[in-house]
Amino acid sequence: MAPPGLRPELNVDVLALVADSVICTDEDGRILVFNRAAEQSFGYSAGEVIGQRVEMLIPESDRSEHVHQVRTFALGDGAANSRLMGHLREVRGRRKNGQLFPAEAMVSRQTVDGRLILAVVHRDITERKELEALREAVARELHHRMRNVLSIVNSMVAISAASAESVEEFKESLTGRLGALAATQAALRFGAEAGASLSGLLRAELAQYRSPDGANISIEGPPVSLGPKAAQLLALAVHELATNSAKYGALSQAGGRVAVTSAFQGEGDEGLLVIQWREDGGPPVKPPERQGFGTRLIKKVVAKALRADVALEYRPEGLVCRLAVPRTMLDTDR
Repeated sequence: MAPPGLRPELNVDVLALVADSVICTDEDGRILVFNRAAEQSFGYSAGEVIGQRVEMLIPESDRSEHVHQVRTFALGDGAANSRLMGHLREVRGRRKNGQLFPAEAMVSRQTVDGRLILAVVHRDITERKELEALREAVARELHHRMRNVLSIVNSMVAISAASAESVEEFKESLTGRLGALAATQAALRFGAEAGASLSGLLRAELAQYRSPDGANISIEGPPVSLGPKAAQLLALAVHELATNSAKYGALSQAGGRVAVTSAFQGEGDEGLLVIQWREDGGPPVKPPERQGFGTRLIKKVVAKALRADVALEYRPEGLVCRLAVPRTMLDTDR
Protein backbone atom coordinates (compact mmCIF):
# COMPACT_ATOMS: atom_id res chain seq x y z
CA MET A 1 0.00 0.00 0.00
CA ALA A 2 1.33 3.45 -0.90
CA PRO A 3 1.83 5.99 1.89
CA PRO A 4 -1.16 8.29 2.49
CA GLY A 5 -1.42 11.08 -0.08
CA LEU A 6 0.59 9.25 -2.78
CA ARG A 7 -0.88 7.48 -5.81
CA PRO A 8 -0.16 3.71 -5.76
CA GLU A 9 1.37 3.78 -9.25
CA LEU A 10 4.23 6.04 -8.03
CA ASN A 11 5.57 3.23 -5.81
CA VAL A 12 7.75 5.66 -3.85
CA ASP A 13 10.10 4.50 -1.08
CA VAL A 14 9.50 7.42 1.28
CA LEU A 15 12.46 6.57 3.54
CA ALA A 16 14.76 6.79 0.54
CA LEU A 17 13.82 10.46 0.27
CA VAL A 18 14.81 11.24 3.87
CA ALA A 19 18.21 12.96 4.15
CA ASP A 20 18.90 11.64 7.68
CA SER A 21 19.60 8.03 8.57
CA VAL A 22 16.47 6.17 9.71
CA ILE A 23 17.05 2.92 11.60
CA CYS A 24 14.24 0.87 13.11
CA THR A 25 14.79 -2.00 15.55
CA ASP A 26 12.70 -4.36 17.61
CA GLU A 27 12.77 -4.19 21.40
CA ASP A 28 15.82 -6.51 21.44
CA GLY A 29 17.81 -4.07 19.28
CA ARG A 30 17.73 -6.08 16.03
CA ILE A 31 17.65 -3.91 12.93
CA LEU A 32 14.42 -4.01 10.90
CA VAL A 33 14.76 -0.92 8.69
CA PHE A 34 17.91 0.73 7.32
CA ASN A 35 17.26 3.47 4.77
CA ARG A 36 19.47 4.72 1.94
CA ALA A 37 20.86 7.65 3.96
CA ALA A 38 21.93 5.19 6.68
CA GLU A 39 23.71 3.08 4.05
CA GLN A 40 25.64 6.15 2.86
CA SER A 41 26.46 7.32 6.38
CA PHE A 42 27.54 4.01 7.92
CA GLY A 43 28.95 2.31 4.81
CA TYR A 44 26.83 -0.85 5.16
CA SER A 45 24.18 -2.02 2.75
CA ALA A 46 20.77 -2.72 4.22
CA GLY A 47 21.27 -6.43 3.49
CA GLU A 48 24.37 -6.49 5.70
CA VAL A 49 22.65 -5.12 8.78
CA ILE A 50 19.02 -6.25 8.69
CA GLY A 51 18.60 -8.76 11.52
CA GLN A 52 21.86 -7.69 13.20
CA ARG A 53 22.04 -5.90 16.53
CA VAL A 54 22.14 -2.12 16.31
CA GLU A 55 25.22 -2.02 18.58
CA MET A 56 27.32 -2.81 15.50
CA LEU A 57 26.78 0.85 14.54
CA ILE A 58 28.04 2.16 17.91
CA PRO A 59 31.63 2.47 19.23
CA GLU A 60 32.50 -0.45 21.54
CA SER A 61 33.16 1.89 24.46
CA ASP A 62 29.62 3.29 24.19
CA ARG A 63 27.70 0.05 23.71
CA SER A 64 26.91 -0.98 27.28
CA GLU A 65 25.56 2.46 28.16
CA HIS A 66 23.56 2.54 24.94
CA VAL A 67 21.97 -0.84 25.63
CA HIS A 68 21.05 0.23 29.15
CA GLN A 69 19.49 3.54 28.10
CA VAL A 70 17.55 2.17 25.14
CA ARG A 71 16.33 -0.87 27.07
CA THR A 72 15.13 1.37 29.90
CA PHE A 73 13.40 3.63 27.37
CA ALA A 74 11.80 0.73 25.52
CA LEU A 75 10.40 -0.95 28.63
CA GLY A 76 9.52 2.19 30.58
CA ASP A 77 6.06 3.33 31.67
CA GLY A 78 3.68 3.89 28.82
CA ALA A 79 5.73 1.85 26.39
CA ALA A 80 2.65 1.04 24.38
CA ASN A 81 2.33 4.69 23.37
CA SER A 82 4.39 6.75 20.97
CA ARG A 83 7.14 8.62 22.82
CA LEU A 84 10.41 10.48 22.09
CA MET A 85 13.65 9.78 23.89
CA GLY A 86 15.30 13.18 23.96
CA HIS A 87 15.63 15.61 21.08
CA LEU A 88 18.70 15.28 18.89
CA ARG A 89 21.02 13.96 21.59
CA GLU A 90 24.70 14.05 20.65
CA VAL A 91 26.14 10.57 20.19
CA ARG A 92 28.87 8.79 18.24
CA GLY A 93 28.49 6.43 15.32
CA ARG A 94 30.79 3.74 13.93
CA ARG A 95 31.16 3.22 10.21
CA LYS A 96 31.84 -0.11 8.53
CA ASN A 97 35.54 0.78 8.18
CA GLY A 98 35.79 1.38 11.92
CA GLN A 99 35.83 5.17 11.68
CA LEU A 100 34.00 6.95 14.50
CA PHE A 101 31.98 10.08 13.80
CA PRO A 102 29.89 12.58 15.78
CA ALA A 103 26.14 12.53 15.30
CA GLU A 104 22.81 13.67 16.68
CA ALA A 105 20.11 11.09 17.30
CA MET A 106 16.48 11.04 18.34
CA VAL A 107 14.74 7.82 19.35
CA SER A 108 11.00 7.21 19.33
CA ARG A 109 8.95 4.12 20.19
CA GLN A 110 5.70 2.89 18.75
CA THR A 111 3.64 -0.26 19.11
CA VAL A 112 2.70 -1.71 15.73
CA ASP A 113 0.40 -4.77 15.65
CA GLY A 114 1.31 -5.46 19.28
CA ARG A 115 5.02 -5.29 18.55
CA LEU A 116 7.27 -2.61 20.05
CA ILE A 117 9.33 -0.77 17.41
CA LEU A 118 12.12 1.70 18.14
CA ALA A 119 12.92 4.23 15.41
CA VAL A 120 16.16 6.22 15.39
CA VAL A 121 16.71 9.34 13.30
CA HIS A 122 20.50 9.69 13.09
CA ARG A 123 22.30 12.75 11.65
CA ASP A 124 26.01 12.85 10.83
CA ILE A 125 27.40 16.17 12.15
CA THR A 126 31.05 15.65 11.18
CA GLU A 127 31.13 18.69 8.89
CA ARG A 128 29.50 20.91 11.50
CA LYS A 129 32.00 19.81 14.17
CA GLU A 130 34.90 20.49 11.81
CA LEU A 131 33.57 23.99 11.12
CA GLU A 132 33.16 24.62 14.85
CA ALA A 133 36.72 23.47 15.48
CA LEU A 134 37.96 25.73 12.65
CA ARG A 135 36.12 28.73 14.09
CA GLU A 136 37.61 28.07 17.52
CA ALA A 137 41.10 27.74 16.04
CA VAL A 138 40.73 31.01 14.10
CA ALA A 139 39.44 32.76 17.24
CA ARG A 140 42.45 31.53 19.23
CA GLU A 141 44.83 32.59 16.49
CA LEU A 142 43.27 36.05 16.28
CA HIS A 143 43.59 36.38 20.05
CA HIS A 144 47.29 35.46 19.95
CA ARG A 145 47.96 37.77 17.01
CA MET A 146 46.18 40.69 18.62
CA ARG A 147 48.13 40.17 21.83
CA ASN A 148 51.40 40.08 19.88
CA VAL A 149 50.51 43.13 17.82
CA LEU A 150 49.56 45.18 20.88
CA SER A 151 52.82 44.23 22.56
CA ILE A 152 54.82 45.26 19.49
CA VAL A 153 52.88 48.52 19.08
CA ASN A 154 53.45 49.35 22.73
CA SER A 155 57.20 48.92 22.27
CA MET A 156 57.16 50.94 19.05
CA VAL A 157 55.36 53.86 20.67
CA ALA A 158 57.69 53.88 23.68
CA ILE A 159 60.87 53.75 21.62
CA SER A 160 59.59 56.23 19.01
CA ALA A 161 58.76 58.74 21.74
CA ALA A 162 62.20 58.33 23.29
CA SER A 163 64.00 58.71 19.95
CA ALA A 164 62.03 61.52 18.30
CA GLU A 165 63.19 65.13 18.62
CA SER A 166 59.80 66.62 17.74
CA VAL A 167 56.13 65.72 17.61
CA GLU A 168 56.20 65.73 13.81
CA GLU A 169 59.15 63.36 13.72
CA PHE A 170 57.39 61.10 16.20
CA LYS A 171 54.19 61.14 14.11
CA GLU A 172 55.96 60.48 10.82
CA SER A 173 58.12 57.64 12.08
CA LEU A 174 55.33 55.94 14.01
CA THR A 175 52.89 56.19 11.07
CA GLY A 176 55.37 54.49 8.74
CA ARG A 177 56.09 51.71 11.19
CA LEU A 178 52.43 51.07 11.89
CA GLY A 179 51.88 50.89 8.13
CA ALA A 180 54.59 48.26 7.80
CA LEU A 181 53.05 46.26 10.64
CA ALA A 182 49.60 46.48 9.03
CA ALA A 183 51.00 45.29 5.69
CA THR A 184 52.52 42.28 7.42
CA GLN A 185 49.17 41.43 9.01
CA ALA A 186 47.53 41.45 5.58
CA ALA A 187 50.17 39.08 4.22
CA LEU A 188 49.89 36.55 7.04
CA ARG A 189 47.99 33.34 6.36
CA PHE A 190 45.54 31.67 8.71
CA GLY A 191 44.81 28.05 9.61
CA ALA A 192 47.15 25.09 9.31
CA GLU A 193 49.57 27.11 7.15
CA ALA A 194 49.44 30.22 9.33
CA GLY A 195 52.32 32.62 8.89
CA ALA A 196 54.39 33.76 5.90
CA SER A 197 57.50 32.84 3.98
CA LEU A 198 60.72 34.73 4.68
CA SER A 199 61.41 35.34 0.97
CA GLY A 200 57.87 36.66 0.45
CA LEU A 201 58.23 38.97 3.42
CA LEU A 202 61.58 40.32 2.17
CA ARG A 203 60.28 40.88 -1.36
CA ALA A 204 57.21 42.73 -0.06
CA GLU A 205 59.18 44.99 2.27
CA LEU A 206 61.86 45.83 -0.31
CA ALA A 207 59.66 46.10 -3.43
CA GLN A 208 59.34 49.89 -3.23
CA TYR A 209 63.13 50.32 -3.19
CA ARG A 210 63.95 48.02 -6.11
CA SER A 211 65.42 49.67 -9.22
CA PRO A 212 63.76 49.07 -12.63
CA ASP A 213 66.28 46.35 -13.50
CA GLY A 214 66.18 44.90 -9.96
CA ALA A 215 69.98 44.88 -9.71
CA ASN A 216 70.17 46.93 -6.53
CA ILE A 217 68.55 44.29 -4.32
CA SER A 218 69.30 40.58 -4.09
CA ILE A 219 67.62 38.00 -1.84
CA GLU A 220 69.08 34.52 -1.41
CA GLY A 221 68.41 31.66 0.95
CA PRO A 222 66.46 28.42 1.52
CA PRO A 223 62.67 28.29 1.86
CA VAL A 224 61.77 29.42 5.39
CA SER A 225 58.26 29.39 6.85
CA LEU A 226 57.62 31.92 9.60
CA GLY A 227 54.91 31.89 12.23
CA PRO A 228 52.88 35.09 12.80
CA LYS A 229 55.06 36.45 15.60
CA ALA A 230 58.38 35.89 13.82
CA ALA A 231 56.96 37.32 10.58
CA GLN A 232 55.73 40.49 12.30
CA LEU A 233 59.00 41.13 14.09
CA LEU A 234 61.30 40.37 11.16
CA ALA A 235 59.15 42.51 8.87
CA LEU A 236 59.61 45.43 11.25
CA ALA A 237 63.37 44.84 11.39
CA VAL A 238 63.63 44.79 7.59
CA HIS A 239 61.42 47.88 7.37
CA GLU A 240 63.79 49.76 9.69
CA LEU A 241 66.89 48.64 7.80
CA ALA A 242 65.36 49.57 4.44
CA THR A 243 64.10 52.96 5.66
CA ASN A 244 67.50 53.82 7.10
CA SER A 245 69.23 52.68 3.93
CA ALA A 246 66.91 54.78 1.77
CA LYS A 247 67.69 57.87 3.88
CA TYR A 248 71.39 57.46 4.56
CA GLY A 249 72.74 54.24 3.08
CA ALA A 250 73.08 52.23 -0.10
CA LEU A 251 69.47 52.67 -1.24
CA SER A 252 69.80 56.45 -1.09
CA GLN A 253 71.77 56.73 -4.34
CA ALA A 254 72.20 55.10 -7.73
CA GLY A 255 74.74 52.28 -7.71
CA GLY A 256 74.03 51.30 -4.13
CA ARG A 257 73.17 47.68 -3.45
CA VAL A 258 71.60 45.62 -0.67
CA ALA A 259 72.10 41.87 -0.38
CA VAL A 260 69.98 39.85 2.03
CA THR A 261 71.06 36.28 2.61
CA SER A 262 69.79 33.59 4.95
CA ALA A 263 71.12 30.19 5.92
CA PHE A 264 70.54 27.54 8.57
CA GLN A 265 73.35 26.70 10.95
CA GLY A 266 73.36 23.73 13.32
CA GLU A 267 70.88 20.89 13.65
CA GLY A 268 67.52 20.37 15.32
CA ASP A 269 66.29 22.62 18.10
CA GLU A 270 69.83 23.91 18.65
CA GLY A 271 70.02 25.25 15.11
CA LEU A 272 69.82 28.87 14.02
CA LEU A 273 68.52 30.80 11.06
CA VAL A 274 71.14 33.43 10.25
CA ILE A 275 69.85 36.42 8.27
CA GLN A 276 72.40 38.92 7.00
CA TRP A 277 71.72 42.39 5.57
CA ARG A 278 74.74 43.81 3.71
CA GLU A 279 74.99 47.20 1.99
CA ASP A 280 77.63 48.50 -0.38
CA GLY A 281 78.01 51.15 -3.06
CA GLY A 282 76.41 53.87 -0.97
CA PRO A 283 77.86 56.88 0.88
CA PRO A 284 80.71 56.18 3.33
CA VAL A 285 79.33 54.89 6.62
CA LYS A 286 80.31 55.78 10.13
CA PRO A 287 78.74 54.80 13.46
CA PRO A 288 75.86 57.09 14.46
CA GLU A 289 76.33 59.50 17.34
CA ARG A 290 73.14 58.33 19.01
CA GLN A 291 71.10 55.16 18.88
CA GLY A 292 68.00 55.69 16.71
CA PHE A 293 64.62 54.00 16.77
CA GLY A 294 65.53 51.32 14.23
CA THR A 295 68.58 50.22 16.18
CA ARG A 296 66.65 50.14 19.43
CA LEU A 297 63.79 48.19 17.87
CA ILE A 298 66.08 45.59 16.36
CA LYS A 299 68.30 45.22 19.42
CA LYS A 300 65.65 45.40 22.12
CA VAL A 301 62.28 44.36 20.68
CA VAL A 302 63.20 41.89 17.92
CA ALA A 303 66.19 40.39 19.71
CA LYS A 304 64.33 39.93 22.98
CA ALA A 305 61.07 38.60 21.52
CA LEU A 306 62.80 36.11 19.20
CA ARG A 307 65.72 35.34 21.54
CA ALA A 308 67.98 36.36 18.69
CA ASP A 309 71.58 37.49 18.64
CA VAL A 310 71.93 40.79 16.76
CA ALA A 311 75.15 42.31 15.48
CA LEU A 312 75.40 45.69 13.68
CA GLU A 313 78.64 46.66 11.91
CA TYR A 314 79.09 50.16 10.51
CA ARG A 315 81.69 49.35 7.90
CA PRO A 316 82.91 52.20 5.64
CA GLU A 317 81.57 50.45 2.55
CA GLY A 318 78.15 49.87 4.10
CA LEU A 319 76.09 48.67 7.04
CA VAL A 320 76.02 44.95 7.87
CA CYS A 321 73.32 43.58 10.17
CA ARG A 322 73.34 39.95 11.29
CA LEU A 323 70.40 38.30 13.06
CA ALA A 324 70.74 34.76 14.40
CA VAL A 325 67.27 33.42 15.29
CA PRO A 326 66.78 30.03 17.03
CA ARG A 327 64.85 27.56 14.86
CA THR A 328 62.40 27.06 17.70
CA MET A 329 61.31 30.71 17.45
CA LEU A 330 60.55 30.71 13.74
CA ASP A 331 57.07 29.18 13.83
CA THR A 332 55.82 30.39 17.19
CA ASP A 333 52.53 32.33 17.30
CA ARG A 334 52.88 33.53 20.88
